[in-house]
Amino acid sequence: MSGQPETEQRIREAAFRALVKHGYADLSIKDIGDELGQNPSLIYHYFDSKDELLLSMLDVFVEIFLGQRAEEPITDAETELRRFVGQILHPEPAQVEAVMSAPPSDIETAIARVFVELWAHATWDDDFRSKTTAVEDGLRDAVAHIIRAGIEREQFRPVDPEQTADHLLFLLKQGIHTQTTTDRADAVDQVQTIVDEILADISRES
Repeated sequence: MSGQPETEQRIREAAFRALVKHGYADLSIKDIGDELGQNPSLIYHYFDSKDELLLSMLDVFVEIFLGQRAEEPITDAETELRRFVGQILHPEPAQVEAVMSAPPSDIETAIARVFVELWAHATWDDDFRSKTTAVEDGLRDAVAHIIRAGIEREQFRPVDPEQTADHLLFLLKQGIHTQTTTDRADAVDQVQTIVDEILADISRES
């Protein structure tokens, strides 16, 4: 089908925006079609169901936060790790626009809401659980890769890269979840403070 990849991407972007507005439980194919500006029947030419579409949309997370990171050389591990943490806690419009042509205006809130909605649905759905596990494994591997590079360049102490990566990702996930689901507006700032303490602890210069 001509233009299939481009149309699929537009549908994913519309689903992203619709999910932010409606939440998983209330989201319908019609809502996505309205956001897309097309008859909802078009979506079924590309995706069999809402869940298949949202599962494919999780690849957007991978592109936003990972991209080609694993292939990039690391010269300053601490700077790279701070950049990675910053991208997750405070994603910038330009960062998202690199993989989405029409992201929501408040991209930080949008990504946090989509994260909470899809990860919560993984509680009940094995397919979603498998996909969110793969996304988290990719994030963990990326963080461990940065930490390992820092150890090799003697910027970091010889800590366990995988365990430290797990620690950081648990913090990031909890901060996003808490800020999105409670009135703790300072949750992400508190996570950043703890991350700074971890970086100070593993730094050779501390």
